[in-house]
Amino acid sequence: MAKHAAPRYVRTKKVIARAPVAAGATVVGLGFLTVPAQAATGSAPAAAPQLAPTAHVGTAPAITSAADLDNYGRHAAVAGDYTVVRGDTVAKIAAAHGQRWRDLYQRNIGVIGSNPNRIYPGEVLQTAATGTVATQGNSAPVPAPAPAPAPAPAPAAAPAGTVATITNSAGPVKPQTQAAANAVVSNVPGAANITIGGTRASAVDPHGHPSGLALDYMVESDTALGHAIVQYTIDHWSELGVEYVIYQQKILTSPTGAWKQMEDRGSPTANHMDHVHVNYLG
Repeated sequence: MAKHAAPRYVRTKKVIARAPVAAGATVVGLGFLTVPAQAATGSAPAAAPQLAPTAHVGTAPAITSAADLDNYGRHAAVAGDYTVVRGDTVAKIAAAHGQRWRDLYQRNIGVIGSNPNRIYPGEVLQTAATGTVATQGNSAPVPAPAPAPAPAPAPAAAPAGTVATITNSAGPVKPQTQAAANAVVSNVPGAANITIGGTRASAVDPHGHPSGLALDYMVESDTALGHAIVQYTIDHWSELGVEYVIYQQKILTSPTGAWKQMEDRGSPTANHMDHVHVNYLG
């Protein structure tokens, strides 16, 4: 049986390595420009020609400062941006910049998400509609984003002194509970248009709905309204006589405390995803 021939690339390599090179011939390298070969005469080889620089070959200059970084696509912070630090809240940041917390939240809802009570250190919030980008000591105005389509008119708060309509099935709520509901619907736009649940015989906390000391503000899928009711309740905690608040499966027992995750009770309503539950002091 005939032997297998040696691999072609081995033979080709040997031939190329041993083949004589004539004076003036051209040698082809691996991806480099061609260089005239030297005749085998013993004379010193000619200097290799200089390669012309290209846009993608070479070493970038050393980056030594923030100004240098701007040459490579990095820019200084936009005027009007604010980086969240530990202990911040949307209301605190808004007050420091002379604006309403809801305006700040709506401007940054894409960063914050659906819950304005949950922001994290390192998030960058926009506190103004336009800003200035600084690059190498010069500034250039940043155009304001194109205006969004006009939203539907926001509901107005009910007139001061409005009496909230509360749905009860186990007698009337306590006077302080009714007074708190009146304050909410009179000061939170849209709150007067939702169902407010009051007394009922069954509840996890016997000192809540069965005692006429709890309300369910049924915001359904309107999370912005839910957060507005929560924020108003927190801002007027002592005035309203609040004991605790539950919303979106989290409970808050102090206006300066932290929200705590609750157990899964099995349904959106049982987990308070569609309503704000407020318990008032007896």
